[in-house]
Amino acid sequence: MWSIILLAFQLLVPGDGIVIKSTNYKELNDTILVISDTTAELPYLGRIKVGHLHEENLRTFFVDTYSKYLKDPDITVFPVYRVIVIGRVNRPGIYYLPSFASLADVIAVAGGPTPDASTKKIKILNENKVFYVNLSATIKRGENIRDLNIKSGTTVMVPKKLSIGLEEIYKFAATTGILWSVYRDIIKR
Repeated sequence: MWSIILLAFQLLVPGDGIVIKSTNYKELNDTILVISDTTAELPYLGRIKVGHLHEENLRTFFVDTYSKYLKDPDITVFPVYRVIVIGRVNRPGIYYLPSFASLADVIAVAGGPTPDASTKKIKILNENKVFYVNLSATIKRGENIRDLNIKSGTTVMVPKKLSIGLEEIYKFAATTGILWSVYRDIIKR
């Protein structure tokens, strides 16, 4: 059973971050990046291999490791994943979010949706797979980014609303009228 649960948590990969917070050792408070060889430069410890760690055993690893050197380190540790947010948001970019963040949190850190954004069919691009989600539905179900299989390197694209204004209607009507006139002239001949 544990192996099935472990699969739900992803391993740390280059570009991920590790947030460390300690109440008794303020100098530990930092966000450390996992570099290309899946190591991280940790305060007091130096470079340590972290690529074998899952989110669920990250805290235990850090508490055990720091307890060898520090008295009662009282550490909170969680990974943050690199998510690219593009499209109809106010501040597109790359953001680091914990797995417990919701899709609404992802869009909120990017400045929220623009007035012309559609949140009914948000495009998620992950490892050459594309799927669409409805923001309201994910909120109602209480899903977080782990539930949606959003992990490091995932792109979240908020599309533009499909809206037809008066100008588009006028162009369509004018084009249809011209085509109808041409068609009618051809038929008369």
